[in-house]
This record gives sequence, C-alpha cells and structure tokens, in this order.
Amino acid sequence: MGSFSFKRLLVSIGLLSASMIAYQLSLMQYLSIIQWYHFAYMVIAIALLGFGGAGTFLALFRKRLIENIGFLLPLFMVLSGIFMSLSIWLSSQPFASFDTYLLFVEQKEIWRLLLFELLFFVPFFFCALAIGMAFIKYTSRIGKLYFSNLVGSGLGGILAIVLFWNALPIEIPFITGILAIISAGIVIPYEKRIWWGSSILIMLVICFFFTFQSPLSLKLSQYKSLSRTLDLPDTEIKAGSNSPYGWVQYVSSPVLRYAPGLSLSYTGEVPVTDAIFNNGDWAGAVLASEEDSEIHNYTTSALATEIATPEKILVLDAGTGIRSLYYSRNGGVHVDHVEANPLVTQFSSEKIDPDNSFKHYQQDARSFLSESEEQYDLVSLPDIGAFGGTAGLQAIQEEYLFTIDGFLSIFDHLENNGLISVTVWMDYPYRNPLKITATLVETLVDKSISDPSKHLVAVRSWNTITYLLKKEAFTEGEIRKVREFCERLSFDPLLLPDISPGERDKYNALQDQSLFRLNDQLLADEREDLYETYDFNIKPATDEKPYFSQFLKWKSFSHLQELFGGQSASFFELGYLIVGVTFLQSLLLAFILIILPLFFLKRKIQNMTWTLLYFAGIGIGFMFVEIVLIQRFILFLGHPVYSVAAVISVMLLLSGAGSWLSENLPKGPISMRTILLIITGILVLYAFGLPWVLKMGMGLAGGVKMVVSLVLIGLPAFFMGMPFPLGLRYLSEKNEQEVPWAWGINGCLSVVSTSLATIIAVEAGFSVLILLGALAYLVTMLSCYLKV
Repeated sequence: MGSFSFKRLLVSIGLLSASMIAYQLSLMQYLSIIQWYHFAYMVIAIALLGFGGAGTFLALFRKRLIENIGFLLPLFMVLSGIFMSLSIWLSSQPFASFDTYLLFVEQKEIWRLLLFELLFFVPFFFCALAIGMAFIKYTSRIGKLYFSNLVGSGLGGILAIVLFWNALPIEIPFITGILAIISAGIVIPYEKRIWWGSSILIMLVICFFFTFQSPLSLKLSQYKSLSRTLDLPDTEIKAGSNSPYGWVQYVSSPVLRYAPGLSLSYTGEVPVTDAIFNNGDWAGAVLASEEDSEIHNYTTSALATEIATPEKILVLDAGTGIRSLYYSRNGGVHVDHVEANPLVTQFSSEKIDPDNSFKHYQQDARSFLSESEEQYDLVSLPDIGAFGGTAGLQAIQEEYLFTIDGFLSIFDHLENNGLISVTVWMDYPYRNPLKITATLVETLVDKSISDPSKHLVAVRSWNTITYLLKKEAFTEGEIRKVREFCERLSFDPLLLPDISPGERDKYNALQDQSLFRLNDQLLADEREDLYETYDFNIKPATDEKPYFSQFLKWKSFSHLQELFGGQSASFFELGYLIVGVTFLQSLLLAFILIILPLFFLKRKIQNMTWTLLYFAGIGIGFMFVEIVLIQRFILFLGHPVYSVAAVISVMLLLSGAGSWLSENLPKGPISMRTILLIITGILVLYAFGLPWVLKMGMGLAGGVKMVVSLVLIGLPAFFMGMPFPLGLRYLSEKNEQEVPWAWGINGCLSVVSTSLATIIAVEAGFSVLILLGALAYLVTMLSCYLKV
C-alpha cells in the first residue's frame, strides 16, 4: 500500500466522502437553477451509477488495481476532484447544452442528455474507484473504513449547508473539487511525497484560479422565468445571494408589470414592478411604492375584502409581501406575514414594508399553524400555478400547505365567520381549478358540513380564479356583494350557493365549458366517480401523498396522446414523466453494470444468488427509508432544507457508528440475521407510529425537536449501518473476488431505488414505501438462510 498509516487512509476516505456528498448537493442546486429540480434529480441519479460502474470495473480488474494501489488510489482521488470542476465547465459549453423542455420534442436532445449525464458520471466514478479500492484492500477492517465513509458523507451534508450560505452556486463544485484533491495529498505514499505533492499543488492552484478569479456564469434554460424576464428591454439583475433555500436574485425592469386576474374593464395604468427569482423561477413581484398595491382592488384576489371587513389576517407563504401589504392597507388591523425564505424577505421588505406595518415570521407555514393558537378573520394562501401553465414541473414537489391536512389546520384557525382565500391560475386541460375545488370540498366534508356549496364561492377572470371558503354559510348579503363585485369588474362567478347557469359565462367566455360541469360534480356526491374517470389526477393531496401538482395518470397518458398529440401530451406533465424516464434509464444502466458483467465473472462467482439478494436488499431498503424519513421530517422540522440536512447527516453519522461497532460482532449469518430482523421490526413500528409521534410533537420548541429528530432518525440508522460491512466481511471469507461486484450491486440498486421510491410515494404514499423498505430488509434477512 505504501508507507502511510491506516489512520491517514481513514481521514482521506472521510474527506473524499465529505467532498462528494457536498458536491452532489451543490450539483443538485446548480442543475435546479439552470434547468429544473426534476432534471437535477435525473442527472444525479444517473451520475451516482458511477458507483455501480466502479464496482464492476473493480471486479473485472481487481488484481491489477490492487497491485498498483499506492499509485492509483491518490490518482483516482485527484481525478475525482478535477472532474468535479471540469464537468461543470464542459456542461456549460454549446456542444453539451441541453434543455429539459425539448427532451420529448427533438431527438438530438436525447443524445445531448446522455452526454450531459456522462460528464457528471465521471467524478462519481473516480471517487467510487478510490473508495472501493480501499474497501477491497482492507476488507478485514471494513467496519472502520465504512465508518469513515459514512461519517465523512454525513459531515459533507453539513458542509454543503455551510457552503450554500457562504459561496455562489457556481463556486461550490470547485471548492469540493479542491477538498477531493487535498484528500489525495493525505493518502500519498511517503516515498512519493515530492512528485505527488508538486502535482497536487498545481491542481490546487488551477482549481483556486477557476473558483475565485474566473468564475463561470450560470447559463439558464431559455424557458426559465428569469431567462424570459431578462429578455425584456433594459432589464438587469441588481443583486443575488445564495442559501440552502436557493439562489435568490433581485431583478429590476422599467417595463415589467404584474397584476394577475386584472379586470378587462380596468382603464388605469398597470404599475411597473421589480421581481425576485429563486433558482431562476418566479418568486414574486416587488412594488415600487405602497400605493401600487391598490391595483389589486381590480383583481379577483380582492374578493375577500370586497364582501367582508377582516381585521385579523394571516398571510401564508407570503413571498415578497404584496398580499400582506394589500391587506394592511385595506382594513387589516393585525396582519401576520409568514415566509420561510429569509432572502426573499430581505430583498423585498425594505421596499414593500419599510415601516413594519405587518408582523414578520420567518417560518414554514405548517409549522406556524401547528405552533400558533391565534384565530383569524382571513387566511390568505399563495397563488397556485402560473400563467400559461407549468408543464407539470412541480409534480413531485411536496406542497404540504395544499393537502387536506393543511386545509384542516387552517380551518381550525378561523374565527366563526373566517375566510380562506386562494387564487388559482387557469390551465387547460383543467387541473389546478378542479383539484383546489375538490380539496376545499373534502375539507368541508371532513368538518361534517353536509352542504359544502353553501360555504364556497369562486370568481373567475380571463386567467385566474379566486376561491373563498367560509367557516359558516355565506349570507344572502355576502352573495349579493359577490355578484356586485363581478358586475362592476366584469368577472364571472364560478361557484355561488344559488348560481344560475347563465351567470358563469357572461364576461369571460370559455370555449370548453366542461369546467362548470366538472365543478358541479365535485360539489355533488359524484366526486369519487370523477376522481376515477377523469384523465388527470384531481384527487386532493394528503400529508401521506403531498403532491398537489401531480396530475398524471399513467393509464390515461395514451388517451391524452390521442387527444392532444404525443408531444403536446408530454408537456402537460413533464415533471413526473422525467421521473419515469429516470427510473427506466437507471434500470437499463443497472442491467449493463451488474447483470452483463456476470458473463465475464461467471467462473469466479460462487454465491451469485445470495450476493445479489443481500446487497440489493440493503441498498433498496436504505434508500426507501431515507426518502420516507426526509419527507416525514419536512413538516416536523419546518422546511425541506432542514429535513434533508438532518436526515442525511444523522443517518450517515449514526450508520457510521453502527458500522464501526459491527467489527465487534461475531462473523457469520447469525449476526446478520439478528441485525436485519431488528431493522425490519423498527421499520414496521415506524410505518404505523412515526406519523402520529411527529404530529404530536409539532408544537415542541426547536431544541427539543432536534433531540427528538436525533433519536427517531438515529435509532434505525444505527442498525442500518451494520449489514453492509457484516456482509462484506462474510463474503470476503467465502470468495474475496466477489467483494467489488457486491459493492457495485449495492450502489446501483441504491440509485435505481431512488427514482422507484419517488414513484411509489406518489402512487401509494409514504407508509407503503417504508413497509416496502421493511420488506427489502426482511428479504435480505431470509437470504442469509441460503447456502453461501
């Protein structure tokens, strides 16, 4: 191996693992900015197959690689660090440019996608080669090596959060590349220190130059909101700042105007606004003055203040504060402004609320609702959708505020005459308006209200619909005010307790009037039939399946292609389709990287069935559990950022501790079966008990929540860190040549299970997913009864 110690190897593997996890998270943010997070999800999933490819490569060339490990191990670490930086640079070049929107339209985009994925495959491949070589060389001490790998990975998650606050998105991959190169410096053999040291120093200087002296620019998709906005004359980015919440940019324009749902009868001038974007997507307009908010008197969103005089108002996911400002200037004596992203508040509050006319809360909406005991006259929700539709790009984005559970929580914070107000952009085919109608109706039904139609009104302009839900039935006077509001501003009522058919299409005619019939069906007892027969999924989201914007039904896709054409149908639900494509790609590559190499290794493999079942099972099970825990703790901790950081870091750190202690366990199937049975039992208990425990603890103080999170995440994670090193130690005694192949199986199936887990969560829910994780560990346990 060389003249350096095993302790230095542990430190080096830990640092390399930390750099790779930080790189992976930063790459997800980078790709979310230039494309969309669905695309980032796809590329990361394929890139991580570099670990599977490395396992196969090690299995094929194991002897030669181990013989030259003193030279190759630091070389692979250096190459991993170089390609962390180089892949970013190459991907921004014209020959590799790719656009998600065109994937199902232009055939050349498929080849560009494959090239794009290959670029990010390379750094993961070299990193995995380095780690895998260490695992193979020191299989007898795999517990401590795996501990170093897991703990380093856990610290890498924390490092990524720190970097998000202190570095630009384009800089972070270069910084992680520098760390990977430094890890090579730690592990170089003593006798090669001068040559290697000089080479590594040169690499560090080059990376430093690219990072801080010549940073690359972010080249966004031409279809991103920010790209289209910057096409406006004299429009420019005035400021930008990064955080775990995203890359927030402040844009100034002399021609940008924003007034969704504005009446066609409005004759005044629409005020110019600035805007804020998060990861290149629209985050909200920023008004030039407080007086400009008065234009919202001429939009459908003014419906609540038109028919009532709410004094105590709650504005959830308040964004840039336009709704908060409007309500504070139109009768709101007490306005609570709740927004989780601190940068959005920072960029907008100085202009829109310099006098602190409303009370700011930097908090997730559901967390605020769980902790607050206040009652409100009006609760305002953020707009749903976007002008012209969103192509389903939010399909797998969890939206806990718009679940049935979320609306029930809001309902409980209403005064007796309290209102919920939400505005929806029109889309076609109809999806968002139908789903919000269904959600509001189901909320009222859950509250034992026998006739939901008496508690709902909705007003439609040419491009938006504003809904009001009232805790008590609307009075005749309020219904009259709704009609007067519509007459004055040329709006049409969509829902009204005593509505007549002729009222719905007076000012803003619809070519397809099925919207009216479908809404009536949702208000009647035909809802379940409509959920089943409609071409899109309009069944309300729940905390179990919190994907409000997921409308695709796989069984209806061929019918949609017949109606609208193959290319058009793809654009309706692009986000979820990409998850499906990712899963199929992962399966294909897993076959290439795992099954095909068997034909080259068949003479050497003696334990094929056990090896495949065991290492595939723990790979699938671990990822299923990790994804469920991330989703479960989003509500508990208050934001996806905190949940991802807590779950990944705690799971890896505690799994590392379990791996370290596993070296003290007896070798053989009995220890493996015992640990796997414990894991299975814990996961079954979590499937039924964890949601209840987290719901009961949502009102706890922040410090107590962190302790509870540590215990609940760490308990299964501690035991889940043991099966992998136990299996490798056992396998190395039976047939050492299978160790790299087993490691590749675990890596590949972990990646495949990531996209598969998302599909299962969308279609069946988190409880089913964690039970399937328990089943994966149970199958792994049963495989230990096979003769090895």
